[in-house]
Amino acid sequence: MQGSIDIETLRGKRWFMGKSRNIDSVRVEDSAKIGGTELTLLDVTFADGETDMYATIGDEACIGAILEAGFAGNPGTREFPGERGKFVFLNAHTPENGQAAECAGHGTLLGAKKFPGEQSNSSFLVPGHSIFKLYRRLQAGIHPEAEILRHLNGVGACTSPKLYGECVYKAESGNEYALGILEQLVPDARDAWEWFCEKMDPRDAAELGKATARMHAALKTLPGTAATDEEPPFGKLESLLRASKDPLAKEVLDALPSLRDTFARQRSQALGLETGVLAPQRVHGDFHLGQVLVDDAPGGGTSGEDDRRFTILDFEGEPSRTLAYRRRLRSPAVDIAGMQRSFRYAAATSGRDSMAAEDAFLEHYARERQIDTAKLRAAAQPHVIAKAVYEACYELEFRPDWFHIPAKALL
Repeated sequence: MQGSIDIETLRGKRWFMGKSRNIDSVRVEDSAKIGGTELTLLDVTFADGETDMYATIGDEACIGAILEAGFAGNPGTREFPGERGKFVFLNAHTPENGQAAECAGHGTLLGAKKFPGEQSNSSFLVPGHSIFKLYRRLQAGIHPEAEILRHLNGVGACTSPKLYGECVYKAESGNEYALGILEQLVPDARDAWEWFCEKMDPRDAAELGKATARMHAALKTLPGTAATDEEPPFGKLESLLRASKDPLAKEVLDALPSLRDTFARQRSQALGLETGVLAPQRVHGDFHLGQVLVDDAPGGGTSGEDDRRFTILDFEGEPSRTLAYRRRLRSPAVDIAGMQRSFRYAAATSGRDSMAAEDAFLEHYARERQIDTAKLRAAAQPHVIAKAVYEACYELEFRPDWFHIPAKALL
């Protein structure tokens, strides 16, 4: 089959999450011929017996033909049979979403090209129209991104792109795997991370706070998996700190017992604050400046010349987590903390001061949702610590030169 791939080639892919594990075998689980190439599912078995499934395309230059074959034309579904299941494309056009039909018109999708950068998934741009995100590591079950976009589109939220289509694999066993989504391209938008690194303007942060509040208000009615409490990986951080030669590692290690106590105390206090608009609900789950686009055209927003339209995207959550975890009901304070830490990262990398921007973000979020800013700040604080612990673990493992950023927060 065209879509088959050997172990070493697989290891070299940026999106492959099992690089550090011993691979026993890679086999084709299923495939279908679409658009002149093959869309293939690979079953990866590791030496410890665990398995992962990944999606690959035989010839990625054919992505436009795949999208055209799957999505173009009238609304509805198109199915492509495999040996053990079927690959299904859903054109999400509805009477309320007339733009989908225009986006998925004949010939529109043929110009799709792959973005040069690649993370845990792969994205393909249809110039002037849409983006197709191909999920690489697959899990059976309800995927949060399409689910959240369907919901936000359905309630008329204007803080996220429109969902144009979905691609899923339906196995004979009854399991269903999300393979990708086709969503609206936001024209003339810039990455909010770059924007705030260049210009840490509190007025922009205030608008982002309002957009975040509107997103949370719209997600309030979306069901999810049960809320559960979770402690940050203090044990893992301790092991990494002991193995590190970074001068700051010893300081953080010495502060760890006090940090644990502080987290426990603040978490206990926050639990009493997480009621009303801060009660557990569906949230973004991986919220930071890199998940936001900003329209930098004057008057791009709705409330005046300085208003800028912020678009929040990438609702898939943390790809390394289970789908059930990513669909958990959590306090919106989790997202607030994630954005606070993102402002600090932007400040550390750009040399700017983010305090005024952080304050504006919190104040205008609180004002939009009609809650006290001090209550919001206190509810977010243990999640800020938890986020910094995760960041410290990640930086020590993969980017030790960046460890100083979360270390400063923990100290």
